[in-house]
Order: sequence, then structure tokens, then C-alpha cells
Amino acid sequence: MTTATFPPVRWHVPAPMFLPWKTAEFLPPLATSTTKHSKRITFTTATTYFFHVDCGGSAVPSDDGPPLGLAKTHTTLECHDIYSQVPMTRPRRVRRYDHVERMLLLQHAGYSRKQVAMCCFEGIAIRKSRLESKDEEIVEDEGDDEQVKRRKIGTE
Repeated sequence: MTTATFPPVRWHVPAPMFLPWKTAEFLPPLATSTTKHSKRITFTTATTYFFHVDCGGSAVPSDDGPPLGLAKTHTTLECHDIYSQVPMTRPRRVRRYDHVERMLLLQHAGYSRKQVAMCCFEGIAIRKSRLESKDEEIVEDEGDDEQVKRRKIGTE
């Protein structure tokens, strides 16, 4: 039996770089701390964006009337110091507008009566579509119940 001897393989890899500023003594104390600190975040300012009223939006009213939304871009913004503001005494609720108020708001925003009417028709179409999809969901749920009942009867 013959064994062949090969010369040792030398890899030409540079020596690892020694970076003294990356050792533990040069890192900031938070990075090397072994004790857990509680993490806190505080805010000092609040920014309020103001938008004009616009037709559409994601909120379609459940009753009749055009959907109200916000304009695509804000008109003004204000920054306030949080700690200088007087806290609210009680929470406020979102105001709901009736059909006539929504139409008047859109007319004051620059929409013509024809455009407001088109927004109303669009809202009606969305509400109709939602009702149809709810009806389809109810029919599918009833169909699933019948299939489950059949399985139980057939397996007994």
C-alpha cells in the first residue's frame, strides 16, 4: 500500500483586521451594558394637519347622501408643544352630518349641484354593492349549514 504525501496547502487569506475602536472598551456604554434598562419614548411636539372637505373618501354613510372625505393634500399645518397645551377635560365624539348638511358642505367646498348629485349616485352604488355582497355572504353561510347537516345525518 502506497501513500502519497502532498505538500500542505497554503491559503492566501489576509490576516484578520484588528480595529481597536471596535473593541468593548471603545464602544459606547449602552452597547456594552449588561443590565437591562427600561426603554422609554417621549414626545414633545404635536403636528396638526388641516384638510378641506372633499367628496368621496373611505367613509360611505349608511343612510342616504354623498360620502364626505378629506382633500388629497393638506392646506395648513400647526406644530404645538405638548406640555404647554391644556389637557382636554372630556373626550369628544365625531359629529355625524345628515344628508342635507353633507350636501351643503360639499357645495361650500366648491362643488356644483350636479357634482354633488353625482357623488350621491356614487354613494348609492357603493351602498347597493355592499348590500349585495352581504346577501351573498348570508346565502353562502346558509348553504354551508345545510352541507354540515347532511354530513352529520349521513355519518350517523
